[in-house]
Amino acid sequence: MPALWTDVIDPAELTGYARASLADYELQRGTLARWLPNRDTQDTVVRFVAGQHGLIPEARYRAYDAEPEIGKGQGGKRVTIELPAISQEVPVGEWQQLQQRRASDDDLRNHIARTVDNVVRAIADRVEKTRGVVLSTGKATINQSNFKIDDDFGRDPALTYTAPALWSVPTTDALSQLVAAQDLYVEKAGADPGTILMSRRALRALSATDGFVTTLGNGASRPATADQVNAIISSAGLPPIITYDRRTASGRVLPDTLVLLLPPEVDPTDWQGTELGATFWGETLTALDADYGIEPAETPGIVAGVYRNETPPLIAEVIGDSINLPVLANANLSLALTVL
Repeated sequence: MPALWTDVIDPAELTGYARASLADYELQRGTLARWLPNRDTQDTVVRFVAGQHGLIPEARYRAYDAEPEIGKGQGGKRVTIELPAISQEVPVGEWQQLQQRRASDDDLRNHIARTVDNVVRAIADRVEKTRGVVLSTGKATINQSNFKIDDDFGRDPALTYTAPALWSVPTTDALSQLVAAQDLYVEKAGADPGTILMSRRALRALSATDGFVTTLGNGASRPATADQVNAIISSAGLPPIITYDRRTASGRVLPDTLVLLLPPEVDPTDWQGTELGATFWGETLTALDADYGIEPAETPGIVAGVYRNETPPLIAEVIGDSINLPVLANANLSLALTVL
């Protein structure tokens, strides 16, 4: 059976490298963690009260010396969600190890680090795909041959809809559609959206509709520039447009036909900065293994280690292990509008 191989690098150090690699990769690619930021939890489940956000009942004036009236707490459904495991291992075969047999320790460490980068990116891309599903549908749906979940966070069905006229038609009044979407968002959420998130394709279609095109001196017209679109958007009292087009090996994270209204973006680690939800990273059994040497306060999150067979063939495996799930705590703070 494989055993931890610590000749070159110990698991605690490799885990620190994996977490830094994850942060760098997300920064480079752009991530929906700007709206569902990463949050560590020393558990395998998430417990919260699913709210509608909305407006709280007003306080009432009182006479002097009269006792304050008791207010009503915000209602909500208590939710418990199990965090699923997501892991990957990449073998380092006998032949590959033979090619490295005269390499220095630094060379071996670099080879292992490059392999960990690939493992981390595979996990990061899968988590990002799940964030996309959660924001576009209001549910955490995973439908694999080996694992299935369908956690519904209770978004009002009215917040997921198709525009009455698509933006591929130049005469569509897309600006009025966005204003109507904002009005619906405010009605259901009790707060203004802070972001309009869309693909570059959707932005190009928006800029070519009649409300945004620029008429030239010769009577011809051209689509508005991105700056001009945002200026019109802002003058209508709408939040700024942010484009997002991240892809993984299985395709786009978000459909390029979709526009999302969301709260303002935050730092991917600022889970206290938004009421929309978070991407919870739990505590794996691997992280609790004494041989990994991970400090108790550092156990949540992705962990990494190298294992190697003790009998021929001496195949090694670089393994990344995690449990996580993006969660909507206030699902009505998201709206998904199909425009193409």
